Amino acid sequence: MEEKEELEDQVQRLTRTVDEMRARMAALETGEPKHANGAAPSSRRGFLRLGAAAALGAIGMAATKVLPAAAANGGPTLLGTANLAESPTTIQGDVVGPTGPPVQVFAAEDSTFSSAALSAAGGFAGTLQGLGNGNIAVPPTNPIVEGVDGWAQGTRAFGVYGLTDKGTGVVGESATGIGLYARRTGRIRQDGLIPAGTTPLYAPNDFEMVRDGNGVLWISTAGGVWKRVLTNDFGIQLFPNPRRIYNGYVQPTAPGTYGPVDATLQSDGTTPSGVPVGATAAFCAVQSYNAGVMTLYPDGAADPGLANWSGTANGPLNLLYVFVPLSAAAKFKIHTYFTGQKFIDVWGYLI
Repeated sequence: MEEKEELEDQVQRLTRTVDEMRARMAALETGEPKHANGAAPSSRRGFLRLGAAAALGAIGMAATKVLPAAAANGGPTLLGTANLAESPTTIQGDVVGPTGPPVQVFAAEDSTFSSAALSAAGGFAGTLQGLGNGNIAVPPTNPIVEGVDGWAQGTRAFGVYGLTDKGTGVVGESATGIGLYARRTGRIRQDGLIPAGTTPLYAPNDFEMVRDGNGVLWISTAGGVWKRVLTNDFGIQLFPNPRRIYNGYVQPTAPGTYGPVDATLQSDGTTPSGVPVGATAAFCAVQSYNAGVMTLYPDGAADPGLANWSGTANGPLNLLYVFVPLSAAAKFKIHTYFTGQKFIDVWGYLI
């Protein structure tokens, strides 16, 4: 602030000097009598008048010249030199309607850049633009060109920080190349923002990824279906205890097709079993006290006609662990060739 106040004092002093010299010039103009016989001879007063005019012009330029752009603390911003500013400087663009693109207020462009590349990449409408060309013909051929660099030092520093309330913090877009690339270490980190072991409660974008409180990765397929991915069991998730999803005290009463059975719900029809929508198969214990042959297949698919469960007659308990294939909605059907009570407990699932 001291530099700013000093500059203002200098301008005020120059302005007062200009006013004083104008008064003196007026006195010189009116104080010299007119010559009766034509042009007046040169005099000391005339030289003083010319000198005063020259001085007035110089002082006026000094008092009214355009000053360099300065930050709020008075520090000048000069091209080609480092700038120290203790206070922020804001450059605000004009508004181009509620849906129009932002107005460019600053651009850094290299000497070989061609704007035709932007149209191929889908355009670039940012208010701050860094434009470079990595395909020049002279050596070095195809150099590395960074449009915008962000550097920060220390383990708690951020090179580039993208912050938003509900939108996307950072977007990397490429026409045919790599949108986002983690160089050097290749490390990518995600916060665990959902409770451990639970499906995310919000609707996902297609191909979105998120981690739960245990660091387990959830991904979504096209259509917004969450799938849980575990890196230590190749997609197989086991439960600590079984959950009954089919109670055959009533069914089946005759040979035929039964279901569909929703593998995501226990046999009461309301309590979640732990199998998520999007699982490809349910790991089940299929049991019966009666003889029988069953085929378990995805809901919506044709009955393959090949049994994947069978039980012997008069046995104390017929039990078989089997992966039951599921539909996209995690449902399956049962085709039984004999009557008898059947029970299905789920122990886990396969992504």
